[in-house]
Parts: sequence; C-alpha cells; structure tokens
Amino acid sequence: MTNLAEFQRRTVRVALKRLEGDGPRRFLVADEVGLGKTIIARSVAEGLRKNRRRLNVMYLCPSLEIVGQNRLKFVSLTEIDEKDYTTGEDRLALVPGALPDEGKGYRIFTFTPETSLPGWKPGPRTGRKAERALIRKVLDKYDALRSIVLRLDRNRGPNARSLLGERASSLEGHTQIGIERALRDIFDCPKGNLEKTIIAWLEAKEIRLAELIARFRSALALSALRSKSVRPDLVILDDFHRYADLILPQREASEDRLKRERARVHKLLVDALLKGDQKPAVLLLSATPYRLRRLSGEEVHPVEHYRALVDLAGFLADDPNCCVTVEAAMRDYHDALATPGSSEIVREEVLKAKSRLETLLSPLMARTERALVHKKDLFERDNHLVDIEARDLMLFRHLAENCGKEFAGWAPAMWSSIPYPAQTLHVYKVWEKLSDAKAPPFEAGSGRGSLAHPQLRVLSGMAGGSKSLALPWQPPTVPWWRLEGPWSSKRTLPGKTLLFSKWRGAPTSISALLSIDLTGGIGGHGKKAPFLRPGGSESGALVGIFMQWPNLSLAIDPRKATKSGMLAMRRDAVDQLEDYLTRKGVRLDGDEKRPTWIVACGIERQISAQAFNRVVSLAASARTGGKSKDWRAIQRIATISRAELATLADHIVSAPGSIIARCVNRHGIPQNSKREYAPVFDFAWNRLRGYFGHRTFAELMLAASTRTRYPDALCEAMMKGGFEAVLDEQICLVGKLGDARGLEIVEQLSNCILDRPGLVQFKRARGKYRVPVQAVAPFAGGEQRRTGKKKGGRLRSDMLRRAFNSPFWPHVLCTTSVGQEGLDFHLWCRRIVHWDLPTDPVDFEQREGRIARFGSLAVRQSLAAAHSDAALARAEEGSPFACLLEVAREQPPGGTGLERWWLPDSGRPESISFNWRFSLRSTRKERMLKDLLYYRLALGQPDPDAFLEMLRRVGADEEDAHRLAIDLSAISRPEQPE
Repeated sequence: MTNLAEFQRRTVRVALKRLEGDGPRRFLVADEVGLGKTIIARSVAEGLRKNRRRLNVMYLCPSLEIVGQNRLKFVSLTEIDEKDYTTGEDRLALVPGALPDEGKGYRIFTFTPETSLPGWKPGPRTGRKAERALIRKVLDKYDALRSIVLRLDRNRGPNARSLLGERASSLEGHTQIGIERALRDIFDCPKGNLEKTIIAWLEAKEIRLAELIARFRSALALSALRSKSVRPDLVILDDFHRYADLILPQREASEDRLKRERARVHKLLVDALLKGDQKPAVLLLSATPYRLRRLSGEEVHPVEHYRALVDLAGFLADDPNCCVTVEAAMRDYHDALATPGSSEIVREEVLKAKSRLETLLSPLMARTERALVHKKDLFERDNHLVDIEARDLMLFRHLAENCGKEFAGWAPAMWSSIPYPAQTLHVYKVWEKLSDAKAPPFEAGSGRGSLAHPQLRVLSGMAGGSKSLALPWQPPTVPWWRLEGPWSSKRTLPGKTLLFSKWRGAPTSISALLSIDLTGGIGGHGKKAPFLRPGGSESGALVGIFMQWPNLSLAIDPRKATKSGMLAMRRDAVDQLEDYLTRKGVRLDGDEKRPTWIVACGIERQISAQAFNRVVSLAASARTGGKSKDWRAIQRIATISRAELATLADHIVSAPGSIIARCVNRHGIPQNSKREYAPVFDFAWNRLRGYFGHRTFAELMLAASTRTRYPDALCEAMMKGGFEAVLDEQICLVGKLGDARGLEIVEQLSNCILDRPGLVQFKRARGKYRVPVQAVAPFAGGEQRRTGKKKGGRLRSDMLRRAFNSPFWPHVLCTTSVGQEGLDFHLWCRRIVHWDLPTDPVDFEQREGRIARFGSLAVRQSLAAAHSDAALARAEEGSPFACLLEVAREQPPGGTGLERWWLPDSGRPESISFNWRFSLRSTRKERMLKDLLYYRLALGQPDPDAFLEMLRRVGADEEDAHRLAIDLSAISRPEQPE
C-alpha cells in the first residue's frame, strides 16, 4: 500500500478489517467518481492474499469497455506480462476448460453479468456455440432425453440452423458429478431419475428448445462456480448499482410458471456466487451509494432513493433486521432536519441523528468525498450564451413542417440538440419522413455560410476551429523550449473536449459537421492518397526519418542545450554531434553532400557492426514497395563534411525515429534483441508514419513552414510542437502513472494511434455520403464492435478511448450516457461540454467524474505551473516529465492525499453548458448544481430540500454545512494500529 494516497490507504484498511473478520464479509467502497476505487480494490486483493496460498479474484462490471480498461490493474498482481497473459473464457460455463493464467498465487476472472450469467435478462438465451457444444456432450449421457431434444432442434423450421448439431470433444474441465448435481438443482430434482424429471418438465407444457438450453447453460455455470478452480475467494462488483439485481433480486410475483422457475434459477446462481459453504469476501464499488438500477434500467426504488440505501445496508450486513434499524435512523435524521426551536436545538438533534447513522453505516461502507475536503467547486463553470440566427430558424421551420404530426412535439428538442437534422437524423424513425421531404433551404458541406446551429457555432469556436482540430498532437504539459507555429503558446490550447448529449443522433451529427472542413469538404481527402507512402525508385530517405539509429539517436540530447530557445538548442545539437563523432573517430574534413540517411547508415556501420546489422534488419522489415537501395551495400563512412554534419544533426534532433529512440532509452525500455527493438520500429514505421501521412496534417505543417517537402516540414514540426516532450509525457502516463512496463509501453503507444477514420452517414441533395471522422469522433460504447480488415469498418470503442487518452486524434469525443460511467477520459482532456443537461445531479457528477481523476490534465498542468523549472533543471539525462512527478511527490502530501493528485491548485477543468435566451436551461442547471452539492454532502438523504431549509434556519455557513453532513470517509475515522 506504499503507492496509495492516505485516504486510499485508510479505506483499504477499514475494508480489510471487515473482509477478514468473522462476521459478514461484505463491504462497499462508495468513493466519489475519479478517486481510484479500482486501485483500492486491487490493494484489498493484495491484503487478502497474504493469508492464503491462492486467491481467486472474480471481477464483475457492467460493460466490456470497463473490463478492458480495468483488467490490467488486477492482472498486474500476477506479475505476468500482459502480452503473455491468457485471460481465459468470458463465460462461466466455459471457464473450467480455459482458465485464466495464475501467477503469484492470483487467478483473475473478469466478467460482465449479462454475458457470464445465463438467464440474467428476461427470456431464454441460447448463448455461444461453444456452450451449446458442451450441452450436446452432456446430453450423450441421457439417450431418451437426447433424442427428444434433437427432434426439437430439427423441428425448429426448415430455414433454422441447428443449435445442437455439434458436440464438444470433452467436458472442458467440468466433471460428470458436478454437472449432474447442478442439473438436479436447476430442475429441482433432489432424488429420483434426473432424465425422466427433465423429460417430464419438457412435456408438462410446450417448452421451446431455447428454454432448455438456457437451463443447461445455467447448470454448467453453476457447476463452474462450485468447482475448486473457479470458486471465488473475493468477488468485486464494480459499478454494481447498474446491475443491482445481483444483490437485491426482484421478487417474482407472477403466476407464470416459467418466470417463477427463472427467478429460482437466478437465485441458485447468485447464491453460488456470493454465498455457499465457503462464502467469498464481497467488495462492492460504486460512486452512487443509493441510486440502484436493475439490468433493465429500472430503478430499484424510483421515488424513495434512500430505501435503496436501506436495502443495501441489509445486504452488506447479511441481516434483514439491519434494514429496519437503518430505515429508522434515516427517518430520525429526516425528522431532525425539521426540528423546531432554536438553532442550538436543531444543530444538536441533527448531529445526534447524523452520528447514529454514521455509527450504523461505517462498518459497512466508506465514502470519500472531495466536497468534504475541497470546499471550492472542482470545475470552472461557464454557461455560454447562445444567439439564434435567421439561418438556424430556417432549418427549424424545415424540420417542423416535414417531420409529421407524430413527431411535431419533439421538433424543438430535436432541432436544438441535433444540428442539421434533415442531413443527420438517420438514426431516428423520423428519418423516413425527412428523407421523402424536399431538401432544406441550405445544406452543410457546401463550404458556404457559417454553421447554422447556435450551440455548434459556440463549440467550434471553443475547440479552436479547424486550425486547432487539425493539430496532430496536443502540446506537452512541460515544454522543453518555447513552442512555435500551430502550437504557439500565444494560442489557447486547453486540451481535449469531452461532449455529452442525451440524444443518440447528436454525437454523429456533431462529429460529421466539425470534420467536413478537416477533410477538404465532402469527399475531399478521401479520394487522394495519403502522404509519406513509400514509392518510386528510392524510399531510403523515408525509412531513415523513422529509423531508430542505435548510436546516433543517442548522440544528441535536446535537454543539454545551454539556452532554452529552439534555435539555440539546434546549434547545440551540432556541437554535441561533432563532439560525439570526434570521440568515435569520424573525421569532419570531407567535402561531399550525400543523402542524410546514407550518411547516418554509413556512420552506424563505422561505429558498430552490431548496430549496423540492426539498422539493416529494420530497413528490410519496412515494406517500401519500390526498388530502393540495398542497405547492406552501404559502406562505412569515416569522413563527413561540415554541411553533412549540420544536416545530420538537424535530422537526428528532429526525425520521429530518433525522437522515439531517445524516449525509449530515457525510460529504460529494453532494446537488446530483435524481439525488443522490432516493436519500436513497428510503432514508428507502421503506426506513426501512417498517422502523420494524413493530408490534413500535411496542409497544416506546410502552411506554417518555409519547407516545400512534407517530410522536411514534418521534422520541423516535431521541434515546433515539442513532440519529444509530448512522447516523454505519454510514456510516463502509461508507465509511471499507469500499469504498463517495458515493451507493454510501446504496445500501448501503438494502440492509441487511430490507423483509419470512422465513417458517419451524411445526406445531401445529390445523395448520401460518408464523412470520415477522426479529429472529432462519436463514441458509441459497446455498439462499436466492428474492426476487422474491411475498409471503413466502425472503430472499436476501446480503441477510441485509448486514442482519446493520448495526445493524438481525436481532440473532441462526443458521446451519450454510454460514456459517463466507469470509463477514464482524463489524461489529455480538461473540458466537459454538457450539450444537453443531464436528467439529475448524479448523472451530472458521473459526467464530470470522467475527467476529474487522478493525474488528470488539469492536475498535471497545475503541477507544471508550480514545478516545471525545478523538473527541467533536474533532468540532465533522464525524463523531464518523470522529474516533474518526482518533484511533485516530494511536496507535503496534505492531510488526505487528495490535495496533490486530484485537486489542482490552479487551472481547474472546465464544465461548459449553454444558455438559451428565454429558456429554463440555466435555471435547471443552477438547481441541479445545488442538488449535486446536497448529494455530495448528504449521501442521498431522504429530503435534500429539508437539509437546505435546516441550514437556512440555523444560519449555517459553509463550514457548518460540512459539519452537519453525513461523513463516512475512512480518513475521518480514528486511526487503528496495524
């Protein structure tokens, strides 16, 4: 627990005290969004492992995106390299035959309830083909049952594919005894002939084959949960409030026999997961301690939220009587808020009731809230005034006249949220009517006129317009010299933007409309080949730009410049290279002017045969497609001219390949074998080269340069935009602040480059088009699954999340509620845009919690403002950004540990909303922010308004309000000796 902040360390200790005790081993960590609940859970697993030989950790969360994001945090416990780690199957029925790897006594299972637990959603589900093959193998033991089931399969219809045609070669880790026991429980057959019982169940009422398959899938899952190799020792339920059915199952009051049976089967699975003879420790994680939803989206208690907290307390205590006690205490607290009399009497009653609630709930849960530590707002809030223009109203009129009576009532909301609806509303039913209607008075994509949507105009200006969106990377937090050109500090570059909308059509519409200009208009760059493509008779110069020269790349260190200016640094680079070559025996009295890449390769051969062989090997792996010079034929070069020295120094200091080589060396990433250095070249040649070849970047860089060739302008831009400082920072983020180590860092760098754009449908009078979106992209969560090799396939959401958490495209990510819970978007983003206001304060907090997180961009910029000079002075040969982290860690940590890495001293992140004239939006926003304060301070008490009224009656100031609020944080409890 040495790397934990103080509030996290204390939370881990109170959780372990509960989970290692003799009583109910259940605990809830309900920390506010962004405070590292997953890191706390990982440390809890470490603590539990100390007293046992093996720890089976079962991690469940509501989406595959969150699984992909958080799995590595737990896998790191095994100390197995991520590249070598086998995750095992994601279905309980299949896990016994494909277990995840075990390391250091840990075995990590990661699931989503929807996919792993059969029958979780209403109705029968037939599962995956591999599960049905196992079922077919099980049926081989029951001849009569098998013939009935196969007949049902054949009779499903002439065009229906067989569900049970294949059988598995074996039971894949299951045992016949375990499966039969599970089948007896599932079909409620404790004694007697199991086969006859199942046949009778089939014939008692018309049962479809899918229902039988669902039962057998449940039996296989039940058998797996009971097996020693799978049975969990620690169950972690992350964001459990989104699938509260697991701990608070809904009572089935229906008379329908099948519904009652499904409820009973569901209870069997839940009991096997959370109860049993050897009950596992259960750790719940959620930023919402009272608003619980079922998997269907229905709230457990849609009106009285506090009752969900009461039910939750009963689960955590494993005692129904606890519900009665907690509910009584909650009601007493509610009554205390309405106490008549003097201020002193009211305060006394509230404090007494609050203390009782805290005494009851503290053993069951812990919640850390920044509002109790940091009394100022976490965000800089800007409610932008939007002005409606005549062009906006013309589009509204077109929508209102053509959407039909069925949708007329929705027209104002659709128009205000979805720009250019007649061109972009294709995901809605109203599209059928709009498609048949006459064309709107004007269309986007023509290149004429301003954007005809009030919010979109504000957003475009806020994002910096096309010039800022066209940047290939964000500027570094700690520049090594004064940035120039498009990255100049004279321009406002606050980081990336994360936009939330309630409308599903808004993200794609906004992305397409802001991307049109970047791609040269409708169909612009899509018809032109990208830059930096090998071709012609000689590609050696292009390969040389992306080559990691083993010796020459490290001969120059830009941080050793005697002055901070870029020109001074370049002059110093010539001096460094001259000194290095002199020491290596290379003379500087030549008079030739050979191609720089040939000079570099010849010098590498002169210095070291091993280094030359590496260069030749890497060059051979580059697919150039031309008849380029054979690198093996390049002879040693022991003499160069002064002109060659100057161009070689400029190349070494600015070429992407050399920059990457220095960063890799600076962070100790091993480069001793082909297995180690080949992925680095692959990142440079196959990922960055393709990315930098985008025509948008070429137009931007050539316009800001006197160079006429794009490769030269690109190298110049590397210096102007501080690319080496950016890459240094990103490596620190995925390494020192993340979980990646060694070559994993290179793999993560590669994974954050978007190699192709997504495509968004866009209509114009002349037909339908596909607008490529990369700088501004829609994020659709689990809906974006297609990657494959098919050109134009939609981007995987996990790839988009990784890219957004890098300095590269996209700079604006537009999403709906699918992006507001559990995902991290904070590494390079410091602006949240509420395109539409959320429905309640909890959603407000969830949205803003995506970027108000550990080591966020706002936090790093605050640290850089205070300590960048000290970091740069310390970084003689190492990483300047790593030095910034070191300097920051040397500062006093504060009382809770929140102060340094979560609460920026200066430059708070931005929260943007829109103020429409004569609209209720601004009033709703202010009311919601007040509700958010109540939520943060009062743990969802029954009546926030009563809390406010009480504060007014007693004349409480802000400090008094904090004192009267419920505080369940571990950091506020008396420290117990270890």
